[in-house]
Amino acid sequence: MEELREMLTSIDLENLLKIFDIQIGLGVLVFFIIFKSLFAKILIKVYYKLTKNKKNPKDSTMYKPLNWFFLLLGIFLMINILPTSKRFILISNAVFETIVVYYITKAISTLITEDSIVYKKFFKSENKAINKFTCKLLRGILWIISFIFVVKKIYGWNIDFGGIGTLVTGLGIGSAAIALAAQDMVKGVLSGAAILTDKPFVIGDWIEVGEFQGTVIDITFRSTRIKAANNTVITIPNSTITSTSVINWNRLTSRRFDCILNLSLETPSEKVRKVVKEIKLVLQNNPEVIKETVEVNVDAISSCSTDIKIFLYVRQSEYVKFLKAKQDILCSLLFLVEKENIDLAYPTQTLYVREGKGESEE
Repeated sequence: MEELREMLTSIDLENLLKIFDIQIGLGVLVFFIIFKSLFAKILIKVYYKLTKNKKNPKDSTMYKPLNWFFLLLGIFLMINILPTSKRFILISNAVFETIVVYYITKAISTLITEDSIVYKKFFKSENKAINKFTCKLLRGILWIISFIFVVKKIYGWNIDFGGIGTLVTGLGIGSAAIALAAQDMVKGVLSGAAILTDKPFVIGDWIEVGEFQGTVIDITFRSTRIKAANNTVITIPNSTITSTSVINWNRLTSRRFDCILNLSLETPSEKVRKVVKEIKLVLQNNPEVIKETVEVNVDAISSCSTDIKIFLYVRQSEYVKFLKAKQDILCSLLFLVEKENIDLAYPTQTLYVREGKGESEE
C-alpha cells in the first residue's frame, strides 16, 4: 500500500508540474501578445535616438516585422517551456534561429540606403546610379551570407558545389546554354559599368536611344529604364545603349528652332521686305531667344508661295520649357502676319477643261 501511495503521489506531482509548465508557457505567450507592440516601439525609439531621427515609430518599415518577431519569440519560449519531446524542441530552435537571422538581415538591409549614415561615410558617390547599384549589391551580398550561415551553421547541411559543377560540365547542351547566358550577362554588366563610369547620362536626363526617348528613372548594371512622354516605362538593355548612338537632350545649353513661313504670291515685294525686318526685330526682342542666332531670310519662291526661312536658338534646353517658348514664337509670327494683313499660302492647283476645239480656264 505504501508503494502504491508513493507511486500515485509521484504521478500526481508529475502531472501538476506539467500543468504548471503549460500555464507558464501560455502565460509567456499571452505576455508577448500584449506587449509585442510596446517592445517594437522601444527598440525603434532607441534606434531613432542613436540616429537622431524624429519619425513616429509606427511609421518605421521595421514596426510590423518587429511585432511579428516578438510574437514568434513568445511562441518559441512557450514551446521550450511546455512538456514536449526533445526532437520537437530542436526543430523549433532551428526554425526560430532561422527567423532571427532573417529579421536581423532584413533590419540591416533596410539600413543600407543612400541616405544612411554608414553608407554616406564609406561608400557615398556623386553618381546616384552608382549609389543605387552599390546599395543593391551590398544588400545582395548580405542575404547570400545570411543564407550560407543558416544552411551551414544552423542546419549543418554541406552543399557539394564541386559535384554540381561536375554534373553541369557533363551536360554538353546545358553547359553551352549556361555559357551563352553567362556571356550575355557579362556583356550587360560590362556595358552597365561603361555607362556608370563614362556617364553619358544620369538619372533625370531626357535621352533618345534609337526609336525610344524619355526621362531616365533607373540605371543598373544590366539595363536602363526610361519613362516616355506617355508615362510608359521602357527597359533598354545596356548592351543596346553602348552599341548605338545616344542623344542626351539635357546636355544642351540651347535648342534649335526653325520654320518656314509661306506667304501668298500676291504679297507685294515691299511688304515681304518689311515683314522680314519686323520678324527679325520681334524675335531678337524675345527674352527666350538668343539674339545673335536669329536669321530671317527669303529662302525661295515656289509655284504657290514666297518662302521665308526662320532660324534661331532658344535658351530653354528642357523639352517642356522649349515647347512653351516655341509656342510663344509661333504665336508672335501669326500675330505679325495678321497685323500686316498678309495671307499665308496654301497648296493650289490649276485645272484646264477642254471643250471641243477651244479651251477654257478655271
